[in-house]
Parts: sequence; structure tokens; C-alpha cells
Amino acid sequence: MNAPAWRIWLVTALVIGWGILTIRFASKQEWPMALLCVVLLVSNGVTLYRLTKNGK
Repeated sequence: MNAPAWRIWLVTALVIGWGILTIRFASKQEWPMALLCVVLLVSNGVTLYRLTKNGK
């Protein structure tokens, strides 16, 4: 897969954002929202891995 650079940066920003939100919700002990953020973090992490696994 030959993804454009902007898509890789977008997915990277999403992974970072979901990670930050996971930490914030977990620190407030809002577990349903923290769990949702973890699921979205993993989903975007898998997408990022698939976009970058073959190299350039």
C-alpha cells in the first residue's frame, strides 16, 4: 500500500490524541470512556502499522 504522507501524519496524530484521552479518562476513573479510547487507539495503531509496514 502506497499511502500519502498526509494520511500517515493524520493517523499518527489520531493515535497520539486517543492515547492522551485514554490517560485523561483513566485518571478521572471514567472507565467506559477510557475503554472506548483504548479501542480507538488500538484500531488507529493497527491502521498506522498497515500503512507503514512495507517501508518506502
